[in-house]
Amino acid sequence: MPSDSLMTSLRVLVVDDDPLLLEMMIDILNDLEVNKVITCENGAAALTRIDSGESYDVLMLDLNMPGMDGIEVLRNLSQRRYGGALVLLSGEDSRILNTAQRLAHAQNLRVLGSLAKPVTAEQLHRKLLTLQPASGGPSERPIEQVSLHELLTLGIGARQITPYYQPQVRITDGRVSAVEVLARWHHPKKGWLMPASFIGLAEEQGLIDELSWVVFDKAIHQLGKWLRDGYNIDMGLNLSSESLSVVNLPERIDDLVRKNNVPPNRITLEITETRLMQNLTYSLDVLTRLRLKGFGLSIDDFGTGYSTMVQLHKIPFTELKIDRAFVHSASDDSTASAILESSAELGRKLNMTIVAEGVEDQSDWNKVANAGCDLVQGYFIARPMSADQFDIWVQQRQVADGR
Repeated sequence: MPSDSLMTSLRVLVVDDDPLLLEMMIDILNDLEVNKVITCENGAAALTRIDSGESYDVLMLDLNMPGMDGIEVLRNLSQRRYGGALVLLSGEDSRILNTAQRLAHAQNLRVLGSLAKPVTAEQLHRKLLTLQPASGGPSERPIEQVSLHELLTLGIGARQITPYYQPQVRITDGRVSAVEVLARWHHPKKGWLMPASFIGLAEEQGLIDELSWVVFDKAIHQLGKWLRDGYNIDMGLNLSSESLSVVNLPERIDDLVRKNNVPPNRITLEITETRLMQNLTYSLDVLTRLRLKGFGLSIDDFGTGYSTMVQLHKIPFTELKIDRAFVHSASDDSTASAILESSAELGRKLNMTIVAEGVEDQSDWNKVANAGCDLVQGYFIARPMSADQFDIWVQQRQVADGR
């Protein structure tokens, strides 16, 4: 490990889009007797330096930068088998910073640690004193997927997949807060088909991304219209775990919301926990960058997987959706009731929005209200409906409430 007497031999590259921070880091490093300090204001410039053959003992990397963010830089460093050490910097939520550090480790990068801004000389000095030899081999790569059955391919190409919307209401006052988007297939011969008949097939055969983008495009366009019409609602979009290996997913969704004038914080991506741990490195990459861009992340069907706590620790979720299995039976099942209450308490301690799914009657409502859930979803509120039906439903609800 380096001692203070060896600090002068270190070459440090600092990557941050803030010129004032770069100047501050130069001063701090110089005070630590690190005199070989190079700075870059974006990730692309840093990668160009590395590609040119320049070597650095430590690369200090900001996570949230315009253009190429820090998570993208990590991926590119991993692909280049970068052997230098890393210190991650961010002014973001500490959970995002911790997740990025775990992602870097999963990509076989040498991570000295992470530092929240503003950085102090003492904090940085401690990180530099932990410099260790490199380790590890290549990271895993996703398995290529096969093509889907021709019928579903044609249905997706013809944009027959249609979004339906199920309302979520606040438990405090019953007002509509959000909608979850659910896919329906309008087959020309078989009529309306439910997700269970085609979503699994799409995931197995490799066209879930194409299917999702038909739904995302239509739903986000509709949300933009609702926001222009004065609706104050958010939207939950189901994101297949299979899509988490698509590294440009955050950019595609960001482009789509911007095109429709929808703020990213109006969108929450819902991921089912039972399949999330597959391709974990790619999942951490994509999910962390979605959070950096302002999107919410929801862990769906909470309590049904085997690695729930691991996922909550690794991934910066903002919302917890308690599975209907622990909601609708909570009145008659003491075990389900205990899971409901403990899940809600855990969500509160992690500062997450807590959504109860599968609320079917007044008894369910009372249970989730007593447990401290924030939002409620289920047939007791409303079934999934088309956009036109949703407009009518909202108007009728406002009249009934006297608003």
